[in-house]
Amino acid sequence: MKGMKIAYITSQTPYGKGEQFILPEILEVIKKGHDVVVIPVRPEKEIALGDEPKEVAKFTMHIPLLSLNLILKSFLIFIKHPLRVVEIIFKILRHSGSLGKILKNLLIIPKGLVVSEILKKRKINHIHAHWASTPSTLAYIASELTGIPWSFTAHRWDIAENNMLREKARSSNFIRVIDKNGYDEILSYVKEYRDKLYILHVGVKVDVNFKKLDLKKANRALLIAVPANFVVKKGHIYLIQAIKKVIETQNCNVYCYFFGKGLLEDELKLTVTQLNLEDRIFFKGQLPHDELIELYRSGKIDCVILPSIVTDDGEKEGIPVSLMEAMAHKIPVISTNTGGIPELLEGGAGIIVEQKNSDELAKAIMKLINDEKLREELGEKGFEKIEKEFNLSKIVEELLYLMGNN
Repeated sequence: MKGMKIAYITSQTPYGKGEQFILPEILEVIKKGHDVVVIPVRPEKEIALGDEPKEVAKFTMHIPLLSLNLILKSFLIFIKHPLRVVEIIFKILRHSGSLGKILKNLLIIPKGLVVSEILKKRKINHIHAHWASTPSTLAYIASELTGIPWSFTAHRWDIAENNMLREKARSSNFIRVIDKNGYDEILSYVKEYRDKLYILHVGVKVDVNFKKLDLKKANRALLIAVPANFVVKKGHIYLIQAIKKVIETQNCNVYCYFFGKGLLEDELKLTVTQLNLEDRIFFKGQLPHDELIELYRSGKIDCVILPSIVTDDGEKEGIPVSLMEAMAHKIPVISTNTGGIPELLEGGAGIIVEQKNSDELAKAIMKLINDEKLREELGEKGFEKIEKEFNLSKIVEELLYLMGNN
């Protein structure tokens, strides 16, 4: 495919810590010979930790969401195209739905006007936004003003928010959803545009020649990793309880690393202390993405667990990249029957347990402790699943095809 000029609209990438899964995709697009400019909606002052954010930052424009200079520039653009800007404002007022979403979208307009001029000057061929929320609002505004075709990736919570989904579906060339559940959910909002919906997973890098460290030679304790921020949806508390049960039942040599940050950190640390697990569960902080991958490559991690739940307000997982990355390194995974996780782990690619059930989780951990052959089989099946359905290189090729042919 001939090289395209593509604008990626993100929420914060390469700033912030919540969109690390977007970084490899952007870098793969660049690797395949396309010119990319990345424009985050809400950039922070400092680039996120790690080599990947630094690399993506080379292709990123730091434009604040609001500033005096930005407002002045947007006003001049409004003077040049008053009718078109007023029409966009009218559509936002008409299609946003609630006052909160109206205000969020109106806040994006000044930046959308400025970005539209930048993309026109750079002769961008396609605009792609990650998230069906305000990043896609920015892409929508830029496309409406320039005529540049656009698309967006919808994940999970952003679908439920329903921020102008029908209007965005009408004006976009295609909508990418990352799992079957997301497809069904967004279809309920945009049935008349079902031909624009494509299921295209978030992918991870796969080394087809990857060889895992032989655990028989390792002769060490089972080390579990949990790469997830400390929020309710991730369900850390149930894993803490499960590890306590495992130790009480078998007094086995099992340890756990928590990689992440979040509001629940102090509460979880207190629980670990109360259960006398300080010598079993360790809080390792937010690890840069490339360092986590190197840890997987080293063979030091024996199992990755994501004890996710559906929260009281309905928040749930899509298909977690954290599990995919472990599986791409032949690491057995355990997770729950929530969100898009069963789609990832079906067919024996991982162990699925009932959410919020520390007893089931403990039994699954004990299976891995006591059955080395099972660990190896899960690692191989997980790897096969990722290579076949979640290979980043193949997925980016499909995404680029959609960008160039819709």
